Amino acid sequence: MKRTSITLLLVLVLMVAGCSSLGGNSASTTSKTSVSQTSTKAADSTTTTSSADGGGSESTSTTTSEATGTTTTAAATTTTTTATTTTTTSADSWTEPKPPNTPLQNKMDENDGSRISNVEVIHKEEASDGGYSNFDVAFSANTSMKRVDPAEHGTVRGEPYFLVYANGDLDNGSRFTDTSGTLIERTPVVSQEKNGDFAIEIHPEALDKAGADGKVKLMILLMDRDSDWDDIYGVAWVTVDYSSSE
Repeated sequence: MKRTSITLLLVLVLMVAGCSSLGGNSASTTSKTSVSQTSTKAADSTTTTSSADGGGSESTSTTTSEATGTTTTAAATTTTTTATTTTTTSADSWTEPKPPNTPLQNKMDENDGSRISNVEVIHKEEASDGGYSNFDVAFSANTSMKRVDPAEHGTVRGEPYFLVYANGDLDNGSRFTDTSGTLIERTPVVSQEKNGDFAIEIHPEALDKAGADGKVKLMILLMDRDSDWDDIYGVAWVTVDYSSSE
């Protein structure tokens, strides 16, 4: 009886082991798949901006790296230089003077004599064929004109200035004075002085336009500028031997 039980027990154990073998291995196997990501470097982008003030252009290059997440900006500035040519007119160049307001009134006081005196030629440059090719005139003058204009002109204070005529003369045969010759120089309004010293540059271009050659008589007039007609307060003459340098 015991042998039979033992044998039966062994048979049962063998049967259980055979069933397990026939069912296969119940353990599961997991296969891990590795995903690889390739970083692609983005193409550099360049932006060009023109400055509003026209001083040139600025180029900005931006590079982005996806692998590191770092953005690097490099700026390059190009400066454009514009050359400007300026033409300067010499202050010594001659322009035809503006004539006085005519008719001219004679306001010269014979009791006081002429307001212009001590006329002389200065800054003389000798010409190759004799005479002077360039020169100025200097003189003394009483330019005081404190109360010489009527009140209806807006101010009673005069505005003294000088005129120079080549081969000029005066005709005082009537209330108004006529001038002869060619007007070659006119000064701005000058200061009012009892005994002032003045000098006027005489341009060779002016003398050439007046047809001066050889002895030329220069007439200097002291004037008062008025809104209607200008007044003569002084006159003087000087003769110069002029020769063009051309």
